[in-house]
Amino acid sequence: MPNPTESADLAVSPPKNQRRPGAIGRWVDRFLIGCLVLVVAILTATSAPAVLGRPFGGTMLLTHMMASGALVFGLPVFAFAMIRHFLPQHPIARSHAAGFLLTVTAGLLTIASVFACMLPIPSTDQMHRLMQVHKIAGLTMTPAIVLLLIGLRLTRSASHHHS
Repeated sequence: MPNPTESADLAVSPPKNQRRPGAIGRWVDRFLIGCLVLVVAILTATSAPAVLGRPFGGTMLLTHMMASGALVFGLPVFAFAMIRHFLPQHPIARSHAAGFLLTVTAGLLTIASVFACMLPIPSTDQMHRLMQVHKIAGLTMTPAIVLLLIGLRLTRSASHHHS
């Protein structure tokens, strides 16, 4: 007669030769980072007219608005998926942590500033100030992501040296 403990273990976990710890998580991380880099690159490129003081409209504005929808959805998904790297059993480079926190903070500030403009509360002057915040926070995302990518590379390099 089979031991009930053994059958319970088999039902919960796959055989050891089929387990690859972290393999799926690494692919999810790469996919999310790739998507974030692509979306922020599109947002940065399409914001060029406004940054340079030119009128911002037409196809550039439409593309910017579509990419911003991806950021509004994707940034929280990215943040929740990547927060696991801050657990004590996952030592990470300081640049990784700083890049992550700066990316998420700048992204949330970028999103919140436009959201606040859509409310019927701010005056025209306040809307102009909110759009300045939006511009600065949005432009901060590019170097923040570069810092995040450098930090991810340093974290990965450090973990390979110890294994």
